[in-house]
Amino acid sequence: MADDETNLVRSKGEEDIPAQYGSTTTQQPSIEEFDEKELNEIYEEIGFGPAQYLYWTLVGLVSYSDFAELTLMAVLLPMLRCEWGLSSAFETAIVLSMFASYAIFAMLFGRVADAYGRKSVLQWSILSLLLAAVGGALSPNKWVFFVTRLVTGACVGINLSCIACYSTEFAESKYRAYGILNFAISSSLGIAAVSGEAYLLISLIGWRWLIIIVSLPAVPALILLLVLPESPRYLCVSGQQERAMQAVRFMAKLNGKTLKENVRMICYEREDLGSYPILLNQKNKKSTIGLSFMYFNNIFVDYGFLVLIPLLLSSNYCGTATAPVHKCQPLTKDNLLELTVAGSAAVFGAIAAFIFAQVSGRLKPLRVSSAILVVAVASLFICINHIVIFVTVTTIKFFDTFANVIIWIMMPESFPTNIRSTAIGFINGWGKIGGVFGTGSVYLLFYISPHLLFGLFF
Repeated sequence: MADDETNLVRSKGEEDIPAQYGSTTTQQPSIEEFDEKELNEIYEEIGFGPAQYLYWTLVGLVSYSDFAELTLMAVLLPMLRCEWGLSSAFETAIVLSMFASYAIFAMLFGRVADAYGRKSVLQWSILSLLLAAVGGALSPNKWVFFVTRLVTGACVGINLSCIACYSTEFAESKYRAYGILNFAISSSLGIAAVSGEAYLLISLIGWRWLIIIVSLPAVPALILLLVLPESPRYLCVSGQQERAMQAVRFMAKLNGKTLKENVRMICYEREDLGSYPILLNQKNKKSTIGLSFMYFNNIFVDYGFLVLIPLLLSSNYCGTATAPVHKCQPLTKDNLLELTVAGSAAVFGAIAAFIFAQVSGRLKPLRVSSAILVVAVASLFICINHIVIFVTVTTIKFFDTFANVIIWIMMPESFPTNIRSTAIGFINGWGKIGGVFGTGSVYLLFYISPHLLFGLFF
């Protein structure tokens, strides 16, 4: 079963114990007595139950919190523009640095998570995210706030590289798409919830407490992460067979099942964990480059519209003869309500993407949604009234999320466990580079020529 890169891991205690030690040591089963099983077989035996729901809760809390943190900037910047007198250039610097740190750390720490484990990387990243949220809420000036957003971007990049793997590694392969659906819906809820929380609370408690409230889901996520074991799939390919068996026995106990003592996991240890050469070899190169290109384009549009929609809704753009003026103009409650509705379209887009991916495969729904997205963006060139603008941006949010979820489903199923986090981090990083260009284009061009900006998205 072994080749140059793969060797079968066998647990300690396989050899027969000499008779002279029998009086003081419990004899382990011999090799013939072991019931060797693949991880998928063990997952099938322990079933799908509370253990998987706990892991999916962890995934949901982290992805919700991460995307809420990213969306929060679109809500806060118009307010901070008034309080701290932010220039358009400084607003651009905050957003670009946040997404740039996201891209860099997603690429770097995807490989770290493959080499050293998802759990330890996530623990430190979530803790840092919470500290950055507290720092942002206590910021005495725009420079301290700038630094906290830089740290937030880095933590979100690290989190999403790991959590996308977590969503698929704790159940049989047939549940992989459901894990991505959980990740996608939670992310979409995070996007919609921020503007809803701002609509309900910001006039009562102010923006500083809003930052704290948005970050709160990360607290139970950190607690769950401390309690739950590392990914058995990662432990298996990294040669930690004993820990992998402990993890699945823990899961079995949570599911009310019992694994026999002689069950042993067949693991194939990989020495090329987190290998970039493997990621870009002949077998994986097409998937890596293709998904990176598609995700770059989609996130260019996604994150561009993340910051563009509040500007469109608050600037009274439709019908103006000249470009909007950068001025102190916080979002009104009506604007926040419209943002909440538009953000909610992402939830339905995620659900629709999952259904169509199950029925029609991956590429066909992706092509159709991309075509509709092009038509929706093109319609912004013709401004009729505010209601049409609102309907258009809601449609864009739906189909952009639809396309992103299809890509998310494709990511983990396109790569083996030993480079999965590296691959997701790499593709995520390229996506966020697209996000840097998308958000930067909005802040640089919206106040010069909205039509030129729409042309870039088109």
